[in-house]
Amino acid sequence: MNGSPKIALFGGTFNPPHTGHISACTEFAKAISPDVLYIMPSSVPPHKEMAGKGSAAQRFSMARIAFRNMPCTTVFSAMELARDGKSYTVDTVESLIKLHGCEKIYMYVGSDMLFWFENWKDFRKLFEKCILVTAARSEEDAGNIKACCENFRKKYGCEYILLPLVPLEISSTKLRGLFEDSNADVSAQKECKKYLTDELYGYIIENAVYSDADKNSDITDNETLLRIREALPSQIDEKRLSHTLSVEKTALDLAEVYLPLYGYGKEYFADISAAALLHDFTKRKSDEWHESYLNTFMRGHEGYCAVYHSWSGAYFALENYGVNTRVFRAVYNHTTGRAGMDIFEKIIFIADFTEPGRTHKCCTTLREELCGLMKKYAGNEKMLKESLDSVILKSLENTESHLSSCGAKICPALYETAEFLKNNKEI
Repeated sequence: MNGSPKIALFGGTFNPPHTGHISACTEFAKAISPDVLYIMPSSVPPHKEMAGKGSAAQRFSMARIAFRNMPCTTVFSAMELARDGKSYTVDTVESLIKLHGCEKIYMYVGSDMLFWFENWKDFRKLFEKCILVTAARSEEDAGNIKACCENFRKKYGCEYILLPLVPLEISSTKLRGLFEDSNADVSAQKECKKYLTDELYGYIIENAVYSDADKNSDITDNETLLRIREALPSQIDEKRLSHTLSVEKTALDLAEVYLPLYGYGKEYFADISAAALLHDFTKRKSDEWHESYLNTFMRGHEGYCAVYHSWSGAYFALENYGVNTRVFRAVYNHTTGRAGMDIFEKIIFIADFTEPGRTHKCCTTLREELCGLMKKYAGNEKMLKESLDSVILKSLENTESHLSSCGAKICPALYETAEFLKNNKEI
């Protein structure tokens, strides 16, 4: 592809990833020899119902365990977890092409998904932007896979690569069923070990990924909140601790007003607290530490030092505290915002900027403005939402001005967030 970076994408729910997935990914990496292979757990796939067990954080951890020995540079990305709503592959592909400046992405598509490909969102665009890579799971499937790919080539000009047969002896659904069935005997669950690495099997058992009937909710639990709170003094200095606790209080005050407007009950305050407590968790780490840590999870971060702690903090929280996607996004985007932010992201973003410990004039001015608007429009849902967005936009403009005056490299996400708010005039 004319010397552009060779980027490969291997995505899926990974609930759990088994030896069939590992074999397919290994063959994929060997055949393509990519500059970077992205392992991409999906958030909410549009083409299938997610099982009730196996949280986003657990699926991310399981993917890291399963695919850690790929024969190429590998990035374990939560890009799709950082977007709310359903995971559309076309959005991921376009983001990777923009990030790497490549012409096309090599994308692995499982044979089961291949037959449904024309039902994917913007599938024609995917045919333009991707080289599809697939493999038959059995000898019986091989002819059908070949015929399907040829059909796509003739109808849409699709480029494709067929890998050698990758036998698949079990599905993730069957594996989950064996783990979830409380009536299954020990030998039945041990049968799962044939299709999982030892480390992954141990992780599933130790964390009761599929057998803990009490973990049906993904809202942050009290035990996790306590662990985060107890760890804070060892992670951040006294001044940062004071700021963090003030952000939590400010965010909870905002949550009282705003979460009900979006249909969230008080149980979701736990997510607000978790995101507030974690937002600066890695702030005091060096730029060198951030760059080394982030290399495992993303590309394109280099030089955006002002945002490092947002990204690293989110991944650290995902890895160490198993946070849900709401908390992950709120931490990940608390410095720059995001086009289409959810209310959790907005609350943490503006609480960080306006908490009472912030004494810069722009912070105090916006704090007073937001408080005034909340009083003025109490009971007016539309105006409350619009006033919050207006203050967020002003804070983004202040941040841009400050970073420019310091000569700092400004992350494009900041501009994209501001542009989104301007164009979607809820202001």
